[in-house]
Amino acid sequence: MKLTHLHVHHYRDLAPDTRLAFGPSLNVVVGATGSGRTTLLELVSTVLCSDFSGLLREPFSLDYGLRFDDLTVDVAVRNEPPAALPASTGPEVPGPGAALALPPAALSHGWVPSIVATVRWDAAEDVRLVMRASATGFACEVDGAAGFSKRMHWSVLDRSVWTLLFMAAQYLERGVKDRLKELLRRTFLLAPPRFDEALGMYERIGTIRYAMERRGEDLFPLGLMALPAWMPGWLREQVEAEPLPPTLMFRHETLPQGFLARFVTLAGFASGTLTVDVTETTPLSQGGRLGFSGFRFAFTREDGTPVSQEQLGHGQKRLLSFLYYLDVHEAFVVADELPDGLHPDLVRACVEAVGDRQGFVTSQSPVLFEHLSFRDAEQLRASLIRCEGGAGRAGWRWTQPTPEEAARWFEAWRVSSMPLGAVLRAQGFG
Repeated sequence: MKLTHLHVHHYRDLAPDTRLAFGPSLNVVVGATGSGRTTLLELVSTVLCSDFSGLLREPFSLDYGLRFDDLTVDVAVRNEPPAALPASTGPEVPGPGAALALPPAALSHGWVPSIVATVRWDAAEDVRLVMRASATGFACEVDGAAGFSKRMHWSVLDRSVWTLLFMAAQYLERGVKDRLKELLRRTFLLAPPRFDEALGMYERIGTIRYAMERRGEDLFPLGLMALPAWMPGWLREQVEAEPLPPTLMFRHETLPQGFLARFVTLAGFASGTLTVDVTETTPLSQGGRLGFSGFRFAFTREDGTPVSQEQLGHGQKRLLSFLYYLDVHEAFVVADELPDGLHPDLVRACVEAVGDRQGFVTSQSPVLFEHLSFRDAEQLRASLIRCEGGAGRAGWRWTQPTPEEAARWFEAWRVSSMPLGAVLRAQGFG
């Protein structure tokens, strides 16, 4: 899945009518402090999650597109004064304008929320699913024909786009519903939070709580978003052994391609372990629930000296948590100041570890650009975003190179022996 574009009509201090088209791999955001770089990453994370519950109390209007295998999802989401919304689409289909039936005082802070999501399949041009949701209900259409509509008063932004699609799918004919199954299954697990510029992600690892619930003969995982994709399977193997110990230990050599093995190698340690506490063991007769928490690490140097997670340096903690983050999020990376605290060799390793994921990364350090490569001017143009700050409302500007600028910069880099970062700064980008 890829985020293809973002069109911001208005949002906070950003200049109106801002348009960005993203590259499928690493997108690098540069700009001075106070130019909205972190805000851009947080907005990207929000649209990837398609969850706008954090923006309930502020006005905004934006459109964005997502590409997923053989289908596209285009979303328009608004939280605006009533006068800014279009008229109702008809009495039987409560479109965004239907919220006008509610007085502004009845809505949170007077804003009227609405979401319109359109799903198109490449191989089925005759099928197009449109879902509309507002403060007074939701409705869906299949190829222009009404599929389902329901009036209700609810907080539509408290639900992700994927939740709304799941709700709509319950009322669609089976052929359309089946086409949504893979989309819904994958998108709930794809969206990443922002990997912050400090140690927030590292600290959150230690607070993870996770559970499994037995239903019949099967164990169902709960809380997948916080764990590496491979970990539920490993936990299940451990808990099915008898007797169940109070703590579980994962050794780095158990999974050579996992985050712990990669960290041990890059940090120069001899070994590493991840210990997990078993905090809940409800008997089968009472639901059969198992809980886990207390994630903690320990390492050993080549000379045999033990190293606790508290003894790791700032850069080591960021490296460990970033590799963990990659194991959790297999489709996207949203990282603020990725090179901070890392040796250039480790920056290179992190860029390589991103792999096929679509990345959105900020950096004030030129070292990141030394590890980037572009096949042509168009890829360079789509992968660079400049944030500029200004005084007053709408002072932020988020822009990308023009095709002419990209062609000039790419040619300058192609014929130069200088690193890409130096070439871009010499050309006025940075």
